[in-house]
Amino acid sequence: MDKRFRYREKWVHDLPVGDTLVRVWDAAGAVNGDMICSAFRHLAAAGFVWPYVALMPDYHPGEGSMIGSVVPTRNFLLPTVIGGDLGCGMTAVRLPIDADRLLSVLPDVEKRLRETIPVGTAHNSIVTERVRDNPIWESRIHAPILANRLRRKMLRQFASLGGGNHFLEFQRDQEGSAWAMLHSGSRYLGVTIRDYYVEQGQQQPAIDSRLYAKVPHLIVDTPLAGDYLADLQIVVDFARASRKEMMLRALEGIAGAMPGAIDVRPYELIEAALDIAHNFVAEEEHFGERVFVHRKGAIRLAEGEVGLIPGSMGTSSYVVEGRDNAFGFNSCSHGAGRAMSRGDAFRDISDKDFRNSMEGVSYQHDARIKDEAPAAYKDIRRVMRAQKDLVRIVHELQPLLSIKGR
Repeated sequence: MDKRFRYREKWVHDLPVGDTLVRVWDAAGAVNGDMICSAFRHLAAAGFVWPYVALMPDYHPGEGSMIGSVVPTRNFLLPTVIGGDLGCGMTAVRLPIDADRLLSVLPDVEKRLRETIPVGTAHNSIVTERVRDNPIWESRIHAPILANRLRRKMLRQFASLGGGNHFLEFQRDQEGSAWAMLHSGSRYLGVTIRDYYVEQGQQQPAIDSRLYAKVPHLIVDTPLAGDYLADLQIVVDFARASRKEMMLRALEGIAGAMPGAIDVRPYELIEAALDIAHNFVAEEEHFGERVFVHRKGAIRLAEGEVGLIPGSMGTSSYVVEGRDNAFGFNSCSHGAGRAMSRGDAFRDISDKDFRNSMEGVSYQHDARIKDEAPAAYKDIRRVMRAQKDLVRIVHELQPLLSIKGR
């Protein structure tokens, strides 16, 4: 290995995969080499990675790539490596009220939120004037995909939570202040953009069709790659604007349940909110080279930048600062990471164990969300220990109310 890339840390493991190195942050003590090799063998054989892949401690299998992966390349873009929920991310805001005061009206707040923020496959039955006037609709997407049907769908899906591990929570920090946090993405728009560029990429001149079938790739410095990066940024902006509108509705719900309790306008709180994406591509400089860094379920934090790492629905979440660790490409995990597949969680976690693990947290018990139970996820404290060289903890947040995307 080039001496520039050598790095020793207790929880960091280097795993050769073909001619590529996968550097794994893992405090569990037993790195699943077979799973990692299987996930990256085609990418390693393609020779696209430079200088190596970094795997954050929340890593687990995902569509198109390993979730928790950071994949830098020099001459190629890899549209399937970052998945379909482009721009998916977190937003959080510290509220100017005590958590105990919020607890007293939590059932009313939850009722208001469920009425105004669709979850799962639901969408907005009414598109408000505020949504129609959002500046995001002025963005011009290069891909010719915006037929009237998709435009209507985007309007309906805007500011809806979605399913899976997406959530809206209220939390308490170590000083007793209340926080609001939510996790959501770009809904159908991101998938549509990914699929369009994967399909178009097959038509690139002199493309190796067999290689492309294994690892779809776009050649940098071509019009197609330029359009992809521009459209990707629009999707990231769409997801962020959608989260902003949901957070605004959440703050309005609190204000409605607690008249006069918040003496700051919701818009002002939104401007102070943290927001960070974890499925995207960015051109950055690492080890003296300009590279395109593909983050799938990983976030980017330079020194002093503030980010969000949620746990499961019954465990702590964290506000963190980056440590500017070049060997992790200034990245860290985007959450706890799954320890069980969804099928295994439904089969192996009992309703009783699920309820017991959620003690002290308000939530709507539903067998359909058992795959999101805390036991289905890695131990978030161990995940945080495994990346103490990547981030420092600013706040630890305990959940008070959790609304899941079902």
